[in-house]
Amino acid sequence: MKSDTALLITNIPTPYRVPLFNELSRQLREKGLRLKVVFGALGYPRRKWQIDLNAAQFDYAVLHSRKIKYRNPESLSFTYSRLFKTISQDKPFVVIGNGFSLATTKLWLRSFLTKTPYIIWSAAIEDANRSALRRALRKALTKRAAGFVAAGTLAKKYLLSLGCQPEDVEIGINTVDTSFYMDKGKEDKSAARENRHLLYVGALNPRKNVLRLLNVVRLLAEQRRNFVLDVVGDGEEQENLERYVTENHLTELVRFHGFHQKEKIKDFYRAADLFLFQTDFDIWGLVLVEAMAAGLPCISSIRAGATHDLIKDGTTGFALDFAEAEKATEKINWILDHPELSKEMGRIAQEFIAKDASLETSARGFVKAVCRVNEAKER
Repeated sequence: MKSDTALLITNIPTPYRVPLFNELSRQLREKGLRLKVVFGALGYPRRKWQIDLNAAQFDYAVLHSRKIKYRNPESLSFTYSRLFKTISQDKPFVVIGNGFSLATTKLWLRSFLTKTPYIIWSAAIEDANRSALRRALRKALTKRAAGFVAAGTLAKKYLLSLGCQPEDVEIGINTVDTSFYMDKGKEDKSAARENRHLLYVGALNPRKNVLRLLNVVRLLAEQRRNFVLDVVGDGEEQENLERYVTENHLTELVRFHGFHQKEKIKDFYRAADLFLFQTDFDIWGLVLVEAMAAGLPCISSIRAGATHDLIKDGTTGFALDFAEAEKATEKINWILDHPELSKEMGRIAQEFIAKDASLETSARGFVKAVCRVNEAKER
């Protein structure tokens, strides 16, 4: 009997992935197909999200894998214990592996023994720090894959550099439940308000380089004082950042709010006038999707993958290198000095996200890749 199951392997359930898998499951059902998601684990300490798997509208299993830690505190892998047994029990017609993980490596090894095709779902982008050995291994994984889902245009470009054919790569844009953030409420953000609110949401770690953002705030404070920067998130750099704020007499202008779940973060987006994303390197940057969905004008780092897909400079936001502090300060001043134009920029950004970065749009990329494999097996 022919299988109708597409098996998707990923690390842990997250508040932005569960809605995507719900939509993917819905679209596959319309094609007479079934989605099952295999999580490597339920979570790990660095991730503080509260997850309700009762919201899952798809079949799933949890492998309860052991964790593999690396020198870099941001890096963590799972062993995906009993993965082969799970695949053998479900007998899927295709397996979707998460990036170039150990799970995908296991699928590659299994492909020498069985004919179950696998698809690589990847957000990875070019990084000069990656070793030649890692690149060689990734080329080996892609060579035997039946298809690919890239999280964005830079991720697709990276897959093509590994030898993938353009016709084998679909875009499943990296996104969140954008509709959740589009309800802006009735928060008054008029120019008449005494202080304008700038917002950063994310980890406080060296890679995000919030210190660079604080340096921009220091320059901005020399020109105006009618703003507040709200910093939402926590991390190992928080003490250093708070010290910088104190030493540079910015305590009245910068507020650290700590980590919050998405329900509370939505309130910060509502209250903000401008979102700032200054990262030194992000393969994507889901917070940019959230902020644009909330209708905020955004200034985003050119070092984030999402910037290349979402920011049309001067239309849906501004893209720049935050190392150019004076240029960043100039753009912030422009937005604060032109409330109506910046509001229009936020509206255009919101419409763009609703059309081009919705869950429906993302899931369609996965469905195209899955159906292509299914049709190939039937020929």
